[in-house]
Amino acid sequence: MLTYLVAFLCAGLVAAIATPIVARLAHRVDAIDLPGEARKIHKAAIPRIGGIAVVLGFFAPIVGLAIYSNRISWLLYGSDARMVTSLIAGSLGIVALGVYDDIKGAGAKLKFAVQIAVAVGMWFGGFRIEFLTLPVAGSVDIGLLSMPLTVLWMVGVINALNLIDGLDGLATGTSLFAVLVLFGVSFADHAALLCVLLASLGGALVGFLFFNFNPAKIFLGDSGSMFIGLILATASIWTQRKGATAAALLIPILALGLPLLDTGLAVIRRVGRGQNPFRADREHLHHRLLDLGLSHRGAVLTLYTLSGIFALGALAMLDNDVTLRAIALGTVSVVVLVLLHRVGVFSKPASSQPALAPALASRDTLRGSLRSIRFASDKEGAWRLLAELLPQLGLREARLAWLSVHDGDERELVHRWRLPDDSASTGEWVLDAPARAYDKVHRLLLSEGEARFGSLTVLRGTPSQDSKLRQEQDFLLELVSEALVDFAALQTQGQLAAAGAKVLSIPRRIAGFEAGPSV
Repeated sequence: MLTYLVAFLCAGLVAAIATPIVARLAHRVDAIDLPGEARKIHKAAIPRIGGIAVVLGFFAPIVGLAIYSNRISWLLYGSDARMVTSLIAGSLGIVALGVYDDIKGAGAKLKFAVQIAVAVGMWFGGFRIEFLTLPVAGSVDIGLLSMPLTVLWMVGVINALNLIDGLDGLATGTSLFAVLVLFGVSFADHAALLCVLLASLGGALVGFLFFNFNPAKIFLGDSGSMFIGLILATASIWTQRKGATAAALLIPILALGLPLLDTGLAVIRRVGRGQNPFRADREHLHHRLLDLGLSHRGAVLTLYTLSGIFALGALAMLDNDVTLRAIALGTVSVVVLVLLHRVGVFSKPASSQPALAPALASRDTLRGSLRSIRFASDKEGAWRLLAELLPQLGLREARLAWLSVHDGDERELVHRWRLPDDSASTGEWVLDAPARAYDKVHRLLLSEGEARFGSLTVLRGTPSQDSKLRQEQDFLLELVSEALVDFAALQTQGQLAAAGAKVLSIPRRIAGFEAGPSV
């Protein structure tokens, strides 16, 4: 038990020390989560690669075992060496994917490809679901279904933790409850090495939670949520493999009950509406609790309570008493149904709701394109890149006017764009018509201090009565306008430098010191 305690404390200390360092690194590499999207809760720019600190905390005790030889290190480098090597390699692959996504943005196809590849590799490394223990049939060998079921479980848990990471400390705290359950199962089965790994993860989560709980100073990011999901998925397979209880299948499901429940509801909800099941929305359980009027902390603590109930239900499965198991499952089921009813999961959505939710691009999707616009070679190149983005911003028409001065006279270089399949925009360009009161026209001045570079005027295609959607679109347009300003400022400074003038400064956003829009 002393070894487990030392692993917990060591991981927690390393994670707590590493987190502020990682936060400073996030500002340097532009791994910042900006506010403003309708589904975003926070109000300030916050670093989002905190998962690196969790990873460092988790691996610290493992590295220590390489130095200090005892019974656990013998397992680490002896009988379980193959699985440990597989776990380390898979973890590094998932963390690399998460860091790339946090900094540059990764599409769904790339994410799933890497996650599936990692899961397949770990199956070959020994993490396999080979038997299902059913109440009546007993232990059933699933044979050829082992690989697809293992991959499905790993990828499902990884994305479940990723999706639930929507409030300060929610994914971190929820994972702690799962760690508690899996540690209890491992301890009961005398799986010493697995206990050390889970104690290390628990310590790393506690050390990080000091900075992640509301108000959060740093977020897990995909690097953290996917890494935690992988460790919990593999640990649950390991406990199911080590244990022989009749409820071996239910324990990991209940331990991860909240993220699996939220993910399952999200997939059912989106598919039922004919939407992409991986499209982000603002209808997760934590969003619904906020809509009921709960504070940020109140929503998190409510979901912590639900996670605790799931954890108690899972631990009750360790007892062979059928009556106790039935009571535990019944209690969990009733609590879940009451909560789902209270937050309106069973309520019929308004008939107009689907029409109010066009698929706007997310900030993550825009990140790489906006970076390309900032460093485009000329105005034509910047416009071409912008024109590729405009359909994703819920617009019908756009007019970009670059301002230039020749012999004291101001002139405009004008670019126009129109939605290709917009039948309502035939004939003259609406944005070239005389100015008029029209709530769907939005004009953004492109300026930096006293320097004026032009303007971007757009004709919205989004419903004006949806305030949340309008807020998100305004924010995305602000990000676009800032990229155009940065591009124009760099072009101007490049011309001054070519003429031999001294360049005094560059926009702070380009230098990497400012993460969000200065509004």
